[in-house]
Amino acid sequence: MNPPSADKLSDPPTENTGLLSLEYKLRATVALDEGNKRGAILYQTKSLSASKRQKYSQTSRQCINLDDLIRKVIKVGTNKNQSPTRHSDDYADLCKRCAELPTEWTVIQIAKEYAPRSTSMVHKEMLNESTPIWLTVFRCSDSCEGAPFEPILIPLDAPASKPDHKYSNYFQHITSISTEARKSIASNTSTTASENQANLLEAVEQLISSAVLRTIEWLGPWSNLFIGKFRSAADQKLEGEIFDTIEEFCVNHQINRTGQRLVSLIARRLDLLSELQLFELCDCELLDLDDAQVEALYTLLVSLKQTKFREAREERLNCYPVVLIIDELLDCMPWEMVHPTGEFCRFSNFWTLSELYRTHAKRIKNGYLTLSAKQCCTIINPDKNLEKMSARLQMFYKEWYPDFQQLVDQPPTEREFSEILNTSDVLVYNGHGSGLQFMNGETMLERDINCVTFLFGCDSVRLYSNGLFKDMTGTHLYYNAARCPTVIGALWVLTDLYTDIYSMLLVGNWIPSTNPAYVKQSISSLDTVAFKAGKWQFNKQPSSSKLFIKKHSNLLRLMGDCRLFYHLPQRIRKKENPMALLQRSIMLHQWGWWNPLLTVLLLQLPASHVLALQKELTINVAAGNVDCFFEMAKAGQTIDIEYQVIDGGHGDLDISFELAEVTGRTIFADYKKSDNIHRFPVAYDGEYKFCFDNGFSRTNSKTVFFELIIEREGEQEDPAGWADIDLLEGLTPEEFYDMKVQDMEDAIKRVRNNLTKARQLQDVLRSHEARDRNVAEENYFKVNVWSFFQILVMVAVGTLQVFMVKSLFDVDSRAYKLLTKL
Repeated sequence: MNPPSADKLSDPPTENTGLLSLEYKLRATVALDEGNKRGAILYQTKSLSASKRQKYSQTSRQCINLDDLIRKVIKVGTNKNQSPTRHSDDYADLCKRCAELPTEWTVIQIAKEYAPRSTSMVHKEMLNESTPIWLTVFRCSDSCEGAPFEPILIPLDAPASKPDHKYSNYFQHITSISTEARKSIASNTSTTASENQANLLEAVEQLISSAVLRTIEWLGPWSNLFIGKFRSAADQKLEGEIFDTIEEFCVNHQINRTGQRLVSLIARRLDLLSELQLFELCDCELLDLDDAQVEALYTLLVSLKQTKFREAREERLNCYPVVLIIDELLDCMPWEMVHPTGEFCRFSNFWTLSELYRTHAKRIKNGYLTLSAKQCCTIINPDKNLEKMSARLQMFYKEWYPDFQQLVDQPPTEREFSEILNTSDVLVYNGHGSGLQFMNGETMLERDINCVTFLFGCDSVRLYSNGLFKDMTGTHLYYNAARCPTVIGALWVLTDLYTDIYSMLLVGNWIPSTNPAYVKQSISSLDTVAFKAGKWQFNKQPSSSKLFIKKHSNLLRLMGDCRLFYHLPQRIRKKENPMALLQRSIMLHQWGWWNPLLTVLLLQLPASHVLALQKELTINVAAGNVDCFFEMAKAGQTIDIEYQVIDGGHGDLDISFELAEVTGRTIFADYKKSDNIHRFPVAYDGEYKFCFDNGFSRTNSKTVFFELIIEREGEQEDPAGWADIDLLEGLTPEEFYDMKVQDMEDAIKRVRNNLTKARQLQDVLRSHEARDRNVAEENYFKVNVWSFFQILVMVAVGTLQVFMVKSLFDVDSRAYKLLTKL
């Protein structure tokens, strides 16, 4: 029997239940099987918002009495048979809402497909169920200008199992992160040995890093979807050239508009993809190309990569924000780490995104929400059981923000909490949980909140299950319903020290200090060791220090910087919730000199911290031996290794090479090669092993020269990122002087970097010269040995001839008698 079509299924229930999500997911799957991609997109989008749209509707936000409630129930009961909205109208409304979003945004939805066994599974089983994942692109950098844009659906197979991992199931892997993090923190507060605690915390770091790596491997070429629209003119020009080339190709090879859009979107940063990933894109079912088209498209993309991306690109993404709409069943995954330097924020569903945008549209300029920071409030340790946090943060706010309203070591009443949310521009909460324990969620729904809310507490924006067939709930959902423009919180359990450091880095670099003594000081240079000990002091800037985090008015950009801050573990990954697309607009009433677009203060790292490593070694690998070297690398860095055999010990110039993790997983392996170059982006912190194997040679040793570079590309941000701002407007002489000094410093660093590259090239050329000399000397040795043996043979033959001729004339010799007998 054929299954019913998506539109002919029974009308979904109107009750507020998690079954709505399952039913719409089923409709989406059926629609896709029928080839109805519009219906699949619509129903999948509805599955993430249908029940929430009822629960947090404008009606539910109104406080009504019992009589009104009874009349509402009676009215609903008498209108059960009213006709449902037509599918075409709903899809048209979806497209309309997409079109009204800012053109600077990139909007992507990530959702799990319907699982047939969903109605028989408990919530944990639904989280761990291995199902395909659908990516839906609602807004992006469109290559087909003038043509109407419709959402694009990209169905992807479920990530493959990894038997060598602790959790072979990808979904079980990502959902285990919160549990493992809680266990490690719990052990950290117990009497467990410090070494065991460190091992547990390191295991959580590895778990998160491997989850990110698995996600990137699974996404393949589609990881480039997470790159926002380019901000700089140079990137936009290159993007236009690529779009034109691909458009011409698609016209000549009869590829449809959707295929052109997808290929163009991925090709914007071809340098981030391997040739294998490019072939995976060309051969995907979504493009549905024949063999000749696949080969032609692959050739084109490889050519574009070689010609358009010959020069190294900055690692930091200079792009506008990417808005992620995340299925509640995938919310525990740090999707922002696919491209950690990008600007990301996430929403629970498209409807929430659209409603919040419509509410705050007048304040959104160039894709960012602008607000004033006149009235700021902080709540510190309201549960009165985090004494060290309280002491540290009181010291911070007393020194850095003396004008902030503070509520310290005191739980706010519901009325006080409500007043803070209604009157503040910024609220910073530092304590246990999310603060919702001080205000009922239903009460919060009745508010209209306009303040930016930082919730620096454990699991502050984590989603929780309320039971079978119930929507997951979280604090940020109540804030969203109350029209709060931004909620920043934590996905997992955190320690109070790291939370304090993160909150100071983020807030301190976003809002300028109100203390005149620290007007030109950066909170990023705070001595964290002294701060932990209860002392307030700053590190002096060494002349050789690296620049890392800058003060900036863009909150999302600062979050990208903090994701790479080496003082913080990877589990400190804050979840950015609507509407985190913020550019702060400071009112000039108490900080009159401050212009957040001009002043640039930078984080000074300690001189002892090495951000880049470079080694050049020439080693001798004996016959039958394997020589290995070990180096530490951090997530976000890149390992570059180039080797060549310069002496073969009278044998061939070849060696086997392996780059592997200490766990044993091989990353690259070469067998009997004379030279090669490998480049590997490090996904997570750890020790890496480099081995040269001469085991196949029985007698000949090998002399190998290799150069190893471990560094983070684009550490020093190009100041040209400010090119779109009039830097001379409103500058004081001191600020202008600082800016010019910074320009000279950047120029000197560029010269130094170019000289370093020139020296590296000279070292490589010297190794080539050494290899060629060794080859020449080896040939010289072989010629001499062969000539020596030839001379010996010639002397022996001549001697024998003389002896035999002489014997022919001596009749008494034995030789004569022997020769006559023969």
